[in-house]
Amino acid sequence: MSWRNFHERRAVLEDVLSVAQFDVHAALEASESPDVLRLFGCADNLLLALQHRWSNHLAAKLDQALEDGTPLEDEWFHLAAEQPALRALLDAGAAVSPSLRFAQRGEQRMIDAHSTGRLAGPLTTRHRVPAPC
Repeated sequence: MSWRNFHERRAVLEDVLSVAQFDVHAALEASESPDVLRLFGCADNLLLALQHRWSNHLAAKLDQALEDGTPLEDEWFHLAAEQPALRALLDAGAAVSPSLRFAQRGEQRMIDAHSTGRLAGPLTTRHRVPAPC
């Protein structure tokens, strides 16, 4: 991906999140726009990019909580309060995207790994990763 594509994709993500601040369903409809299709290939890939953003922010919050010695359990809720449009869009998107639902299953594993310092359970799953496009 070129820097130009990176910046174009980031601008689309910001535009969709701006719409989601006022109307989550309109933001989901915007995920079918020509720019989304050109830059992400499909709406699912846009939702997965938003999930990636959420996961990165959550990981940073969990790391900081470990440094500060604060409870990890509250960090998900703190992040949801800080980024309500992103959380609402991901929640609404999960209702229509099997790929997004699959990606979201890793959140609890990430929290557990931060809590214990190790991954719990098998790394594989009986379910195949849904193809987004």
